Amino acid sequence: MNQANVTLSKIEWPDEFPGAIWYGQEELEAATKVIQRRSPFRYYGPDCLHETRTFEQEFGQWLGCAPGQLPEAQDAIHVTAVNSGTGALEIALDALGVGVGDEVIVPGFMWISTISSVIRSRAIPVLIDSDDTLGLDPECLEKTITSRTKVVIIVPMLGGVPRMGQIMDEMRRINAHRLSSGLGPVRVLEDAAQALGAFAHGIPGSIIPQGPEGSYKVGTFGDAGTFSLQINKSISSGEGGMVVTRDPELHRRIDALHNAGYAPHPQTPKDWYGDVPLGWGHGRRMSELQAAVARVQLRRLDQILDSMRSSHDRLESHLQSLGLQTRVRADASQPGDTGYYCIFRLPESSGDEAKRIQTGRAVAQWLADWQLRPWFLHDFEVHVYYNIQPLVAKLPLPDGGPWAYPENAFHDQYGYEQGTLPQLDQWLTSSVGIHVPSKLTTTQESAILSTLNEMYATFFA
Repeated sequence: MNQANVTLSKIEWPDEFPGAIWYGQEELEAATKVIQRRSPFRYYGPDCLHETRTFEQEFGQWLGCAPGQLPEAQDAIHVTAVNSGTGALEIALDALGVGVGDEVIVPGFMWISTISSVIRSRAIPVLIDSDDTLGLDPECLEKTITSRTKVVIIVPMLGGVPRMGQIMDEMRRINAHRLSSGLGPVRVLEDAAQALGAFAHGIPGSIIPQGPEGSYKVGTFGDAGTFSLQINKSISSGEGGMVVTRDPELHRRIDALHNAGYAPHPQTPKDWYGDVPLGWGHGRRMSELQAAVARVQLRRLDQILDSMRSSHDRLESHLQSLGLQTRVRADASQPGDTGYYCIFRLPESSGDEAKRIQTGRAVAQWLADWQLRPWFLHDFEVHVYYNIQPLVAKLPLPDGGPWAYPENAFHDQYGYEQGTLPQLDQWLTSSVGIHVPSKLTTTQESAILSTLNEMYATFFA
């Protein structure tokens, strides 16, 4: 056994769950306080603390301020707290009016909920290729959007930021042309479940600019953004989600739909569930217990991100020093990735696709033997479009939808098998990634670097 592996085998590794491993006395006290008041429901109870309402306000203030700045009330983004990231997506698509006869553009590197939320909206998902950020390629937008396109979903996977500025510039250009031609605009939904705290440079707004050019947090560029508070995310309350928007009218609809489908009367609100019907509600309310824990986690978020980013930068720089290509940062001078995941690409000498897959699996298994929790991206379960069997097979909902509806007959021109997205496929079949825990010590980082040296010597030297 080589010395690097001896060193690594003696180290106790922190879990990779970014927010949850920071749980401490404050989270315990916050949850206990809700239980002691016997008021876990967000709208009322024997002694309701209204933790969820306060969390929405604090989250909006934090999300609305520029990276590195303290939140201010006037910078707030409108926020609705829900019970899961999946629920957030379904509510957002409903609020944006997605339904039968519509197309929703989705990247091929995402989590299955991004696709399932489109299917449950009775719309047809249309895949779009990725660039070297592994995010949506802005150069593919014009040729992918059709007259039926209702929404484009952007997914900053594993905390990695796409070229948001270019994407939004292109969407405004496309929408200006559509509006001049009598077509409705295409809305932008950011599925930022895995990227809370990431930021990018550009101008928000899918139709007209919603601010000056600058740095904005991911989730605030499009018409709506969604986040998840599940255990793998930047902060966690076990489950939970957020739907955010700059548009007060869209927020009113989102807020109604997440509850019973009713909005409060603007002058004389009466009922806790709302007074004015706007649609059929989803019943996706966040609990006071979730919100109480999430409020504590939000106060820890900047420290969590600083820790992950520092470790990620050191690991990424080391991989580059070995001559390995890493996932490209959208903004090399001011990268806004969260640092949650470090991805590197196999050398070109790894051969054709079959050989690359064989090598990628071998490298991932070698790293797994030494506890680095790797994934060969080609095998990254239902994060990859062609690994989602219900999508490839066009598995129907109980009523046959969305594929059986006459209004969706155009789905025949779309397939979801491997090969549909050639640029993304090249990256997936040649890339390996490792989690970056948010509490790595210097000793642990050094052991990882030594192991990466040994990996390179074993497979590529």
